[in-house]
Amino acid sequence: TRHLNSPEAVVSTQSTGGGAPQQSGPTPFQQYGQYMNDPVVANMAMQYGSSLATSGKAYVEQNLDRYIPVSRVKFYFAVTTDYVIHKLLLLLLPFMNKEWGAYSSGNGEPTRHLNSPDLYIPVMGFATYVVVVAVALGSQGKFTPEMLGMTATTAFVWLLIEIGVVQLAMYLVSVTTDIKLFDLAAFSGYKFVHMIVCVVSSMLLGSLGYYVSFIYASSAIVYFLICTLRYIILPDSAEDRIARGSKRRNNLLLLIAFIQPLIIFWLTHHVTYGSDPELPIKKKKF
Repeated sequence: TRHLNSPEAVVSTQSTGGGAPQQSGPTPFQQYGQYMNDPVVANMAMQYGSSLATSGKAYVEQNLDRYIPVSRVKFYFAVTTDYVIHKLLLLLLPFMNKEWGAYSSGNGEPTRHLNSPDLYIPVMGFATYVVVVAVALGSQGKFTPEMLGMTATTAFVWLLIEIGVVQLAMYLVSVTTDIKLFDLAAFSGYKFVHMIVCVVSSMLLGSLGYYVSFIYASSAIVYFLICTLRYIILPDSAEDRIARGSKRRNNLLLLIAFIQPLIIFWLTHHVTYGSDPELPIKKKKF
């Protein structure tokens, strides 16, 4: 006789079908697939998923508007071609404009007036400035792919620093104005239009063209900001003009205006290091 625990006994038991019977059937994954293939179940799952996505979207939009005013941000990009053309002319030729005034309606909502701020021109100006600087450096043989990211990052960081400095100054001098954060970002971003003019003048006319355009661009942006923001920062009534805080408001207005030429020069003067372009002047033959 063979021992029951011997290998021969185990093989004999398995070959004769001994031991517990093994049941064969669908796996849990197969059962789940068969369950989802049911048209009724699939339809219910689609309806539940659609309702869940709709409610989730509504919840996100409702709670997102608490922290980021999406409707107001959309307004700053809601511009027309006519507005963009006239606003660019106003930025480049502010000395010819005779109508300056507040850009907000009585209920505090912004109105699409020529003096109202927008973010479309600053954003497009920012992107165009980066490309123009790359072209200017490329004409001097100094362009590298890393220069695009470096130029964009430097300009964006300086824009954030400027907005932070103005906000800090308003807090320190305890000046309360109607200017919003997006308004301040728009007014600070308008300088990119003048920076493009400086860079293009540098490419076409060399260092002399750059410094001439820089002087004019600085004067234009300072004049534009003073004329636009004085109706918002400075008090309207005569009694408030002689109030204690009027001097602080004047200093705040001058800070916002005269900080623009400094940043314009810092972000554009490096493109004037190349050689001046040769003017097509024919030499006289003797």
